[in-house]
Amino acid sequence: MEDKKEEYPEFVAYHFLNIDGDLMCMEEDGKSTEKFLKEGFNVDGSSIKGMAQVEKSDLKVMPEKDSFLSLKVGDLVHHRYLAHLEDDQGNPHPCDPRSILKKAVDKANSMGFEPTMFSEVEFYIVDKDGKPADNASYCSLPPDDKSYDFRQELGTLCHKAGMKVKRIHHECGPGQNEIELNLTPCMKNADDTTLTMWILRLLAAKRNQKIIFSPKPFLKEAGNGLHHHILLRDVKTGANMFQNMDFHGKVDNPADNMQRLSETAKHGIAGLLKYADDITAVFAASPETFERLKPGFEAPIFKAWDFSNRTALVRVPKCGIDMTRYEYRGGDLSGSVHLYGAVLLFAVLKGIEDKLPIPPNANFNVEKLSPEELVKHGISSVPTSFEKCIEILKGSKFLNECFGPKMVEYLIKRDEEILNPPKDKHHHQLIWFTFNNFASVSYTHLRAHETREDLVCRLLLEKKKTH
Repeated sequence: MEDKKEEYPEFVAYHFLNIDGDLMCMEEDGKSTEKFLKEGFNVDGSSIKGMAQVEKSDLKVMPEKDSFLSLKVGDLVHHRYLAHLEDDQGNPHPCDPRSILKKAVDKANSMGFEPTMFSEVEFYIVDKDGKPADNASYCSLPPDDKSYDFRQELGTLCHKAGMKVKRIHHECGPGQNEIELNLTPCMKNADDTTLTMWILRLLAAKRNQKIIFSPKPFLKEAGNGLHHHILLRDVKTGANMFQNMDFHGKVDNPADNMQRLSETAKHGIAGLLKYADDITAVFAASPETFERLKPGFEAPIFKAWDFSNRTALVRVPKCGIDMTRYEYRGGDLSGSVHLYGAVLLFAVLKGIEDKLPIPPNANFNVEKLSPEELVKHGISSVPTSFEKCIEILKGSKFLNECFGPKMVEYLIKRDEEILNPPKDKHHHQLIWFTFNNFASVSYTHLRAHETREDLVCRLLLEKKKTH
């Protein structure tokens, strides 16, 4: 990674997102860079999902001048700027995930906060035959862990790309790994997470492997989550607003835990729990989400919080008092990383704004509670179906205020099409058919160079031949 030079590369790529949060780019002549940094440029919005109709399709891409990167992965040399999208009136596009996250950050700033986050990105590495790259487990070492050098290269590339890598390690599932990106401002965290996902795919392709980010690719193994850590700092002083400045207890003493948290922190946790249904309805974009959100695989579904407790949806990790923060453990990578960050931040801010009271912490294994015990403790589950998510999206005043009606309308449409796919939506038909008719299907069934869609097509043909 190098800073921008006086002479621009021959071609410069401008990265932006479609409505689903997928990374896209347009490559332009380097000689036009200065002009584009000032004025932006138009692309065909009707060809970018969720952005424009054919009859009114000009979409403006506005580069951000301080975001230049030069990245080299194998033989690929890539020079890029980040960009946000504007409508034909020059306003932030209502369906641009980056613009919605910026709206959340702006609100935090207006309340006196500088919001920071860090993400834990889980993924499976599979060989060209679709089988996991190894049979190793949590924190394994070579020779059991076959992806040690892969992670080392990933970490090095992310460092060179200006990211703060906290840790890399093998996860619980065979071939499953994780990279944690340390605390940075919210927008940078989301941008870095999306870039990391692209780098992962490039590294895997170089090795004739594939990366699987989907929530539950192997039904009997751990799912892929996207755990998000949240910390608000004072926008002027940088002080940790979740830290109780009057705390005089011991960090290692569980009896002193509650005293560590400021009132701001408590209200924020209450916000996450109150709007956990809305949060789930935003990030859940795959039937695999609900295969993952089941007890026993460290994917909490019950709206509870605690200190260090991994069965709680919101967890306050054990850390130094100056790093007091919380972790939301329910999310995954099936939806937009930027929208997920935005809804988490909006929920925290709403809890603070409304001074929501924090419920008692659940200092027990929530997953082992009976239905009667859950009711006794006032603990309920997040939605575990698209039908419930659609109901939440249609009735959510919170999401309409935070995201705007156009994005909420799209999320409803997205979920409805997954449940009842139009005939021309072949991709959604295949995914939904997989989970309803081939419950045991996983990526272990993939043949060389076969996508999951190819797999389901093959299974459909085989099924047809047997009838």
